[in-house]
Amino acid sequence: MMKLILPLTVTLTRKTKTDKLCHLNQNWYRNANFHILNNVKQMYKDIVSLAFQEWLIDDDYHNDPKPPLIFIYTLYPESNRRMDVSNVCSVVDKFTCDALTELGIITDDNHKIIPAINYRFGKVDKENPRVELEIEEWR
Repeated sequence: MMKLILPLTVTLTRKTKTDKLCHLNQNWYRNANFHILNNVKQMYKDIVSLAFQEWLIDDDYHNDPKPPLIFIYTLYPESNRRMDVSNVCSVVDKFTCDALTELGIITDDNHKIIPAINYRFGKVDKENPRVELEIEEWR
């Protein structure tokens, strides 16, 4: 099993304006400009790459999961506000799958490679809001 820690936000740095905090959810995704979406997606790919590299370094013994795979996303928001789990996890899933494909970690993100995706609510974590991704082999 592989476990990656993923962010709920990405900070887009700007040259002339103040930095923009982008919350990864459907509301932001729907309203974001194409250029901003692309920039955030590229930054997110760098974050996923780093998380994957840290997993390779930290895990003493591991076998990379082989397709087909199950992706399990667990959401740990920073507040107790009512939240639609799929609103957040669907965007995180889209960005993560695209990043893993572009990085060559998985060959594709179609239904033959990832036939099952699960979204879960973990608990409120004010100190470390995040999404945890567990990747398991389909059995």
